[in-house]
Amino acid sequence: MRTNEKLIKAKQKKNRLELNLAKEREKVRKNDAHVKIQFGGLVFKSQMNEYSKAVILGALISAAENIQNNPDYLNLYKIKGEKAFID
Repeated sequence: MRTNEKLIKAKQKKNRLELNLAKEREKVRKNDAHVKIQFGGLVFKSQMNEYSKAVILGALISAAENIQNNPDYLNLYKIKGEKAFID
């Protein structure tokens, strides 16, 4: 194979890899947006959308601290959440 043909094939391979990388980045971006939309929906489901962002974040931080300090909170929050999804 001539040098010119090798160069063309290398460029084609590079372009395919760049295209695959762009597709993967797009998948990650879309998945990230999907997760954020889901979490936003949870704020509305919990009826906390009337509160400021600081209040919502503070409540989430408190919940995380409660779980870290006492693992029983994990089950409590899980039960409450599952009940809310059913209602």
